[in-house]
Amino acid sequence: MPKQRIAEFVSEFIPLNQRRLNGNPALSVLELDRWSDLRDHLAYEFGHSPPIGASQPRQLRVPTQLKVRYGTETSESTTIENLSEGGGFVCCAQPPAPQTSVQLELEAEGELPLRLDGLVIHAREYDNLDGPAGFGVAFQDLQVEDLVTLTRMIDAALTRSSED
Repeated sequence: MPKQRIAEFVSEFIPLNQRRLNGNPALSVLELDRWSDLRDHLAYEFGHSPPIGASQPRQLRVPTQLKVRYGTETSESTTIENLSEGGGFVCCAQPPAPQTSVQLELEAEGELPLRLDGLVIHAREYDNLDGPAGFGVAFQDLQVEDLVTLTRMIDAALTRSSED
């Protein structure tokens, strides 16, 4: 798909997604269908299509190269490969085990570091065939102000990825 078309999808997706999150005003049924279509198109473009038979995740996973520190005391530093309102994928050589609680500190240009609690959902070791080594994390107990900052980070990453 041409980059111009992706940029058009992104510019239409961001305001719909913001309204979906804050409900002001709530999306109509037609707008929610359009949001879903845009999410599916963008997910495909970013290489995040679900496995056959699985449903598309509710949030769009946006490719990023944000710096992230993680651990029980945010001791390891690396990048977060993709990000959504619900979680992300952290690249690392030795991922924590599934069901491990982790603290994350995301850094984005123009933002104060965002500290979040997460739960490791899955881990991929270095020598796997499914993608880079690291772990998928689900954010836990997000506060409203954290979600606002996280959404700004996602919107900025989405805009950058449509321009690359």
